[in-house]
Amino acid sequence: MPENNYVGRGFTEGELKAAGWWVRNEVKIHYWSRMTLYVLNGLIWVYVGWGLLDAYAISYPRESRITQEIAANQQILDRLQQDRPENVGTSQVLVFTATEDRQDIMVDVQNPNKDWWAEFSYSFNVSGEQTPSRQGFVMPDSLVTLTELGFKPTKAGARSAQLQVDNIRWHRVEPSDVGGNYSEFINRRFGGVTVQNVLYDQGTTLNGKLAPKTSFVIQNQGAYGYWSIDYVVKLLRGNTVVAVNKINVRDLKPGESRPVELYWYDQLPSVNKTEVTPIINLLDPNSFLPTDRL
Repeated sequence: MPENNYVGRGFTEGELKAAGWWVRNEVKIHYWSRMTLYVLNGLIWVYVGWGLLDAYAISYPRESRITQEIAANQQILDRLQQDRPENVGTSQVLVFTATEDRQDIMVDVQNPNKDWWAEFSYSFNVSGEQTPSRQGFVMPDSLVTLTELGFKPTKAGARSAQLQVDNIRWHRVEPSDVGGNYSEFINRRFGGVTVQNVLYDQGTTLNGKLAPKTSFVIQNQGAYGYWSIDYVVKLLRGNTVVAVNKINVRDLKPGESRPVELYWYDQLPSVNKTEVTPIINLLDPNSFLPTDRL
């Protein structure tokens, strides 16, 4: 067992040596402790000062420029999105049963864009059967009726169809091409063409058979002639379309009054309204008759 040598008031020799060392070095210990605290405090203030300097003098201008660039890029993106055409809207596809198990199919396509028009290919899927592909277009801020008339499916009785559109090609209306205003351009080029005296006669006969007739007169009081205009004719009962047909009018000259008759060979319900709508691409120079044909 180790032996303790007690000196004086009971302190061991080791305790007295430790106490002597503390007495001799106490001032130095306090001094270096304060110095250490001063250094740590200084480092903290240097860190805080650097953070403030970096935040407000060094990084802030750079980060501010980044924020401004992000805002500028967002504005560019917004303008690009505004310059892109919106998607067209479509109505429900309607299928009407005609004679000899044939079907007439129609759908309305609405273009909400005031500065864009579109060309496309379209067809209908009729209960799994594909109709022939047709070419169509829709003018700016307007509605066009797409049709497939007299389609005879292999399966009789099919009454549902879906529109299929391919090869959409958007065209922007250039102000220089329309004199700065598209609406006024259309009015100048086609405002003189009207449909008048629209009549529907439920009781007419043709070749001894009942054949309701739609008749109307196309008046061209404008200065332009037209190679070809399609007119879509819809028969309505109230607000419901019950039949659709289309007729083509060619070589319509200025000052001409063209009577049109269209017979319906289907069994139709009561009709109290008839709509006649022209389809023509007035942005296509080839739609107009040359001066030597007027």
